[in-house]
Amino acid sequence: MHELFGRDKECDRLTAALDAARRGMSAVLVLRGRPGTGKSALLDHLQTMADGDFEIMRFDAVESEAELGFAALHQLLRPHLTQLPKLPDPQREALCQVFGLQERMSPPDRFLVALASLGLLAVRADDRPLLCLVDDAHWLDEESAAVLAFVARRLYADSVAMVFAARDQVDRIDHLAGLPDLTVVGLPTDAAGQLLESVVPGVLDPHVRGRIVASTEGNPLALIEAARELKAPELSGEAPLPDPIPLGRALERLYLREALALPAQTRTLLLASAADPTSDPNVLWRAGPALGFDASAAAAAEERNLLSIRETVKFRHPLIRSAVYYGAPLAQRARVHAALADVAGDLGEIDLRAWHLAAAATDPDDNVATELERAAERTRDRGDWTGTSTLLARGASLTSDLPTRSRRLLGAAEAAAVAGSPGRAQALLDEAAGYREDRCYNALVQRVQARIHRLTGAPAAATHALLTAARELGPVDVRMARDMLVEALVQAQISGSLAPQGASRLSVAETVRSLPLPAGMPVTTGDVVLEADTAVYLEGLRSAGPRLQQAIEAVRHEESTAPELFQWLAAACSHATMLGDDIALHDLAWRLAAEAQRQGAVIPMALALSHTALSELITGHLAESERLFDQRAALEEARGSQLYIGALLIAAWRGRFEAARALTEAVQEHAARTGQGYQLVFCDYARCVVELSRGRYLEAYLSLEEQIGDTCQVKFAVVDMVEAATRCGKEEEATHLVERLSRLADRTPVPGLLGDLARAQALTAADPSSAEALYLRAIQHHEDTRGPSRRARSHQLYGEWLRRERRTKEARHELRIAHELFDAMGAEGYAARTAQELAAAGDPVQLGARAYSGGGDLTAQEARVARLAAGGATNAEIAAQLFLSVHTVDYHLRKVFRKLDVHSRRELSDQRDRITSA
Repeated sequence: MHELFGRDKECDRLTAALDAARRGMSAVLVLRGRPGTGKSALLDHLQTMADGDFEIMRFDAVESEAELGFAALHQLLRPHLTQLPKLPDPQREALCQVFGLQERMSPPDRFLVALASLGLLAVRADDRPLLCLVDDAHWLDEESAAVLAFVARRLYADSVAMVFAARDQVDRIDHLAGLPDLTVVGLPTDAAGQLLESVVPGVLDPHVRGRIVASTEGNPLALIEAARELKAPELSGEAPLPDPIPLGRALERLYLREALALPAQTRTLLLASAADPTSDPNVLWRAGPALGFDASAAAAAEERNLLSIRETVKFRHPLIRSAVYYGAPLAQRARVHAALADVAGDLGEIDLRAWHLAAAATDPDDNVATELERAAERTRDRGDWTGTSTLLARGASLTSDLPTRSRRLLGAAEAAAVAGSPGRAQALLDEAAGYREDRCYNALVQRVQARIHRLTGAPAAATHALLTAARELGPVDVRMARDMLVEALVQAQISGSLAPQGASRLSVAETVRSLPLPAGMPVTTGDVVLEADTAVYLEGLRSAGPRLQQAIEAVRHEESTAPELFQWLAAACSHATMLGDDIALHDLAWRLAAEAQRQGAVIPMALALSHTALSELITGHLAESERLFDQRAALEEARGSQLYIGALLIAAWRGRFEAARALTEAVQEHAARTGQGYQLVFCDYARCVVELSRGRYLEAYLSLEEQIGDTCQVKFAVVDMVEAATRCGKEEEATHLVERLSRLADRTPVPGLLGDLARAQALTAADPSSAEALYLRAIQHHEDTRGPSRRARSHQLYGEWLRRERRTKEARHELRIAHELFDAMGAEGYAARTAQELAAAGDPVQLGARAYSGGGDLTAQEARVARLAAGGATNAEIAAQLFLSVHTVDYHLRKVFRKLDVHSRRELSDQRDRITSA
């Protein structure tokens, strides 16, 4: 290894990463720079520094393996699979399936694989610190890159240092974006000169040194290779230097010339090594007899330091591998791949055999294409969507029949979208779309286009593509068309009020009506869901109510094995909120969570967390709601994103008005940027809660005035709007709202709505005796609801009414009940408003007596851990919910105890509802 010159800053960062891991913390660093700037040398230096007291895992990615899903993860984790029994069952099963150790009916969720990988690395660091090195990370396959980026984001206190080296500009998704990074550039002039002198064996003329350093811009690899390429007289100044000096892109040509100077057997061995993605010496020696080389052929290549053969075959630099492979004639590459295909077949690696056969084919070959498609099916079942896409795309290129070729291209595009590669998926889809002889095929193209839009965060564009697909498909396959419309419905829900014309839920409804179910065709749960949603948008809630209830019941009774269950459950949750049915929302949301958990499905789990958190919020179980919103936010952070809507709703209910104001701006910006307009109505609802808590009734009314329609997702706020309208003199508007609430309660006579109606009627009653009877009826109904929030609000408003009726003693009793309920919930805003009323009734109370003075010093992550621990969760349960390691949870919890000056979980539990972050 060459001595490092001029890298003090870089070495300091690397040393700090090792020191952090030695102290029990974690560190992540991405070295970025152009080829040859010395990133690999820095990794080598770091590995040397860590040797002895660290366990070291290293993977050097290569371009040829970028299309083999989980290739890097295999190399990194396979030696440590003995630790799998220490992981939870779903995580262990996911990794076993990815590594081909067990079979499963459906591909494993990548997020579950990532969580398992995090757990496995944390377990490996139990005995001594762990150093994970990944070189040329820009060539990582999509699956491994996403998993390793997840792990890097969730490491904190795990004695693990992860260092990646990657080029700063590649035409792929940068999964490492946002991680701590350090740009590695060319060496300063003096350091570059020192490096050049250290690798020149003879005399180096100062003028020549200056020219080489200037020409290479201090690029270490270019300096070293220039010194190897130039002759001694050129370096000493006795002979003129070539112009230009060979460097930059010419490096590959240098390597190729070096390889071409070797004996024929050695050149063949190099080509076979470059063509084999396994880097397994056993494969190389098995292929040797057919290709005309044996182990002795490696000597010349090792002597020139082009590659080394130990436990694995490793080239000195990836450019050597690239130069050898692409510099060989096509016929030679095909011959090598054919031999490697035979070896793979002998070893039982049927998928790898198909891959080599494809590389060996120089003309269309339908038999090989068929083998590739079968291999793609097996690869998909292991969750390797990148490999699936690669195999199908290569199979398409070898297919002579145009419809079959197009179908395989379409499958390749869909697999690339699932793999998280929108650019590759779009390129494949554009090629697949050239075939337009089949309307069904055209529609499938649009469905894949929708999934690419969904991947890039464009729900409105996804809706539009799905509607286009359904209209194209309707005349030939109305069943499939309507199934696509369920998918479009979910995407339109996400767009919400930001949906453009032609991509809204109204547009979905109009398309559904244009594609009626033919007589005699069986009605599915999806059909019932579609027709209910369509009726809301085209006929109004009054007419659609029974169909919404029918849809909810159909989804409730649907089998767990239904492939569209997640979409149906998400739609039914939306329908329950339209009806104001808090019981149905609770049941459906928690079933969605249970099914997502059982299948290890991340996107459905995100939807489930949002719906369950909302269900708990409106019942007044704020601590449980906050736990669920915390988990939802943690999930987004693990995916490299942010979500603020949960924090906003909790802040509004907790009475943290300044925090709510700042979070409102964050939610609005996020919704506008991502097209997720569904967040805006909840943003308005949060503002309503804040203003009602502060007694600012006009502002509360205006916050939701435009939102309370048939399709509104906050029907539980209608009664709040009645309160706001009556208190700011909008009697007519209040009357209309009561009528709307009456129709809801008639249709869905659950205790929550019946109590809301009674309270709303009491607020608008002209006769005092009628008002009192209605308040008491509201309290009675709300005694039967889940959670305390509705009951607390009814006691609060009844108490306020009693005080205004000058029945002070009775008012104090009601207000005291309300205050105790709000205080127990942690609803400080409403508690403060109630306390003011109590003070006016001659019964002052102390505010915030139970709050921790140090609670505001907690970080957001510490607060999440503290809330879960206070709720009784174990460290392992907290780790699973927040997508962290157990070590990190333990570290955060120790800091929480110290900051809050508590000494047990019981003491922490006493302050569960008061724990906040700075």
